[in-house]
Amino acid sequence: MEIMGLAIIVILISLSMIFVVRFVVLKKPTDFKKAFTQTELASNMLNTFLKTTSEDCTGLSMTELLQDCAQGPSIFCEDAAVSSSCEYVENTATEIFGNTLGLWNIDYYFSVYEDVSSLWIELGSACIGAKKSKLYPIPSAARTLYVKLDICG
Repeated sequence: MEIMGLAIIVILISLSMIFVVRFVVLKKPTDFKKAFTQTELASNMLNTFLKTTSEDCTGLSMTELLQDCAQGPSIFCEDAAVSSSCEYVENTATEIFGNTLGLWNIDYYFSVYEDVSSLWIELGSACIGAKKSKLYPIPSAARTLYVKLDICG
């Protein structure tokens, strides 16, 4: 009888170990790294873009050009075709995001707007489902523009 009791205890311990291995050890790890990486990518890309200086607009940053754009473009850049500050920012954003996020096959949506219903610049495609975003306000004397980058996924 004692052997039978010992056998039952061994079986119960074995079953509990199987449950521990199945539900604790073999559990898929939560993907915190991907979410963190996407958030940091959005923040760093947008921050770098806004601090980028222009070659053809007397070395002004994209932030300064957006401020001019918000007040009514008074700066005209000497790029391939003479363009306003608004056009220059859009062309530069298209080139920068296309040559980085586009080449890396990362879906993104870049937008510049005064309010949600009036988009000034729109690049990429709107994210469907999960996304990580970064939003920067650009104040000017006339109005505040919002620059937003969504990393989809």
